[in-house]
Amino acid sequence: MWGCAMHIHYLIIEEDSLLEKYCELQSNELVQERLIWQHLARRKIIEMDHIPDEDQIDWGDD
Repeated sequence: MWGCAMHIHYLIIEEDSLLEKYCELQSNELVQERLIWQHLARRKIIEMDHIPDEDQIDWGDD
């Protein structure tokens, strides 16, 4: 009977550990997603900085 109680205790610890690992993975995915969006936003801002304003464009129709 003692062995059975130990086995149940082990399963409870393992289940808690899995939940902790799941939360850790989910948190890592959220961090990675945030970093990707920041990178894309920076690239877009840099691209927009290289586009001249409409009043500065030389349309060549002079």
